Amino acid sequence: MYQGCLLRVVFALIGFAVGGTFGALVGIVLGGFLDNLIPKKKGIPETVLHGITSLSVVLIKSDSSIMKSELYLFRDFMLKNFGQAAAAKSIDIFKEIKDYDISTEQVCNQLNNILNYTEKTEILRYLFQLAYVDGNLNQAELSVLQSISLHLNVSQQDFLYIKNTYFYYAHQQSSFYERHTHTTTRSNLDSDYAILGVSVRDSNEDIKKAYRRLAIENHPDKIEHLGEVARKKSEENFKKINQAYQRIKKQRNL
Repeated sequence: MYQGCLLRVVFALIGFAVGGTFGALVGIVLGGFLDNLIPKKKGIPETVLHGITSLSVVLIKSDSSIMKSELYLFRDFMLKNFGQAAAAKSIDIFKEIKDYDISTEQVCNQLNNILNYTEKTEILRYLFQLAYVDGNLNQAELSVLQSISLHLNVSQQDFLYIKNTYFYYAHQQSSFYERHTHTTTRSNLDSDYAILGVSVRDSNEDIKKAYRRLAIENHPDKIEHLGEVARKKSEENFKKINQAYQRIKKQRNL
């Protein structure tokens, strides 16, 4: 706001010096135009900060215990995505609301009014990471995640894709430990199929459809309200999706 006023004043003075009253008017218009071209640093909307914190509280409390590792991950997510001030505020909000009953539906409805679909799936990914921080996903946590996904209007297909991706990476080390032949090649292929949320048994057309859908939904340009770190993570995820698809194409001679 102050920056915009300053630009208008500066250009008005320059315009007046060059062309009198008419020059001053032109300067004001030009200053306003340039102000609109300068990117404004956007902070996280209050509703988004409170919403992510509330959903984190619901998930963490779902198994009747609050672990330090869960709190560390929550704080780290807020710090990396939204900065120190927002992270500190989210901790205060967490402490304030942790003993209250929270309506998941109400919180999600508020987020639905602000976030786009891609941003909501990013939040769901974070919540799955939070649930898996202890190495396991119990039934209580899964029920909460299903409820959140439903109220955020995330499709069942995308929910299962995110769920299966996290399940795969949480268990891949033990799953492949006893394999002695073609371990690296096989595990890489399994990883690629998991990234696309498909199976080796799926048809070529199904895999193409899955890739196109994920490429659209995970485009980093759709991240507007979750901070620069979230956008960079989206870029990495977008890159992984493309790389996985290219390897599968090569393997299937598509």
